[in-house]
Amino acid sequence: MSAVTTAKAYANNLVTFIAWHVDAPIPGCLGFELTRIYDDGTERIVAAWVPFKKQSNPNWTPQDTSVWPIQKFSWRDLTVRQSRDGVTTRDGDVMLRYRIRPLVAQQPGLDAVPVVLAKDYVGTVLPLSFFDEGFTTAPVKVTQQIGDEFQVTFTNGILSSQGLARHLSKIAKKDLTAKEQAALVTKLIAKSGDPMRERLAGDVLPAMRSMFKRADDLKGTLRLALYELNDPDLIDLLVAKPKRVEVILSTAGSTKSKPPKWDTTNKASRQKLIAAGVKIHHRLFNNSGHIGHNKFAVLLDKTKTPKAVLSGSTNWTATGLCGQSNNATILTNDVVAAQFNAQWEALLADTLTLGVQGKPSTFAVPNGNVQGSVLRTLNAKALPQTALAKGKAAIWFSPNTKRTTKGTAVPPDLQVLYSFMRKAKDAILFAVFQPSKAGLTSIISEAVDIGLKDRSLVVYGSVSDRSAMPVSPLTKDQDGDGKISADEQTNTFQDKNVQVVLATALGQNDLIGAFEKQELLTTGKAIIHDKIVVIDPLSETDCVVAFGSHNVGYKASYCNDENLVIVRGHRDVALAYAVHVLDVWEHYRTRAIQVENREQGKKTFDGFINRDDKWQAKKLEAINSMLSDYFAGVAK
Repeated sequence: MSAVTTAKAYANNLVTFIAWHVDAPIPGCLGFELTRIYDDGTERIVAAWVPFKKQSNPNWTPQDTSVWPIQKFSWRDLTVRQSRDGVTTRDGDVMLRYRIRPLVAQQPGLDAVPVVLAKDYVGTVLPLSFFDEGFTTAPVKVTQQIGDEFQVTFTNGILSSQGLARHLSKIAKKDLTAKEQAALVTKLIAKSGDPMRERLAGDVLPAMRSMFKRADDLKGTLRLALYELNDPDLIDLLVAKPKRVEVILSTAGSTKSKPPKWDTTNKASRQKLIAAGVKIHHRLFNNSGHIGHNKFAVLLDKTKTPKAVLSGSTNWTATGLCGQSNNATILTNDVVAAQFNAQWEALLADTLTLGVQGKPSTFAVPNGNVQGSVLRTLNAKALPQTALAKGKAAIWFSPNTKRTTKGTAVPPDLQVLYSFMRKAKDAILFAVFQPSKAGLTSIISEAVDIGLKDRSLVVYGSVSDRSAMPVSPLTKDQDGDGKISADEQTNTFQDKNVQVVLATALGQNDLIGAFEKQELLTTGKAIIHDKIVVIDPLSETDCVVAFGSHNVGYKASYCNDENLVIVRGHRDVALAYAVHVLDVWEHYRTRAIQVENREQGKKTFDGFINRDDKWQAKKLEAINSMLSDYFAGVAK
């Protein structure tokens, strides 16, 4: 019998999340070895990068967790498909189990842990023994295909990482400054076929490619509504068979000149599509208050019957694919596809009212254009929910308010999402870009308020833009103007069961252990570009996941072309999104806390794991074990 009393594993297309539970501290425990067990019986010990104190890892070389054990009760297996020290990605669709074994300092009567060291190990090895036989989880499948209806994919584009920084130095054959790292990444992700590009894009780029192949196979067409378009591979797919596609392309980007020049992001690609004979409709909002923010593609067969739709947060750009945390899901369902197709046609009808003027080379439009009342009225009415193979899907489009600028009334789509959040029994998880200032009038403030009122809920989220962070009790009005500015927002909001973190990179003053300075390619922009809310992901009937282009704040509903997909009662889809949200949250949590503690003069993590068992005490405190206990299946 093992001291680990229960453990469970969950996966999406790229990452596995494992959580386990012990009833009491394990005497002498120095952490856990985690082993991946394949269907054919092959075993691979999971990798770790953080060494014991009195050791070091100067070259960020991975060792097995039998050498550097896990001093936590949950773990993300980031190398389930990605190589440990390169950029190759293994095939998915594999069945796995995980064995979690507690380790102690080597002692007589216990089986010794075999020592297998990778190169660059620095320091004296700490001999370990297995405390017991461990606990093995039930099988879990690493896949993007969930049933016949869903293909759920995520990018690898979390760029503030040690592995990427090290790999860029290998490519350049020298140590790079943060600025040089960003320049090299920008170059590589725009290069078709580059291994770095393919890895960072994950399965999102192949999913997008598959929509074009399906259109060919069906002798059908793709109707796209896009905000940003400049990715070379995706442009090539669009122009390769112009009769197969029809595009509504909105305005994206502007200069600071007076008057500003608009559509800087899409200018070149727009001309390429025109030159290739692609049927294109120019949906131009030459202002900063309203944007055509959709990024969806509807597949129609040769009879013009809608069959599937691709939606999510990923813009059709190299940065969207590779430089941000993003998602894209294909839902193969005639009814849902028909709803998106009807919205595409409504957008087209509204586009024709915008008054495009001038020559095709300029596409000048009057400033101040907004979506019309016909479109807004249509979107304000709830569409019938669609029965899926499991659960139901509710689709919302925006703008869906009479008012054309952001108001104070909760818009109809968020009313529905809020109602689900308020019924949460166990957990609310989210990953968002910048839905609103200080998280107000958005799912951020809603989730925080719900969590502060119900201390039994796990409310964990991550935010990309500092200005969207909820105001913490620790936030100080540093300049004394009576307001909390974006610069004064904290990197974390930590209030017991409510944990919100900012996407944060480690600067020179924040370095820990063998960590080194990191550059976020999209500093000041969308590092986390997801727009995801997950509610009670372990519930078979009450789980909810919301995704799409909608930034899940009031402004998106009042002002932007958006889509919001709300799926209830499909546990596998909810869990795939939950694993992604936890991956993002955990990735930035350590960084955000490190920077926060340094700024507040508190003790920071030194980058090493403990050589005694005292680490368990804090981890096993009820407030700190909520997440691992929930996903390990421990009853409240």
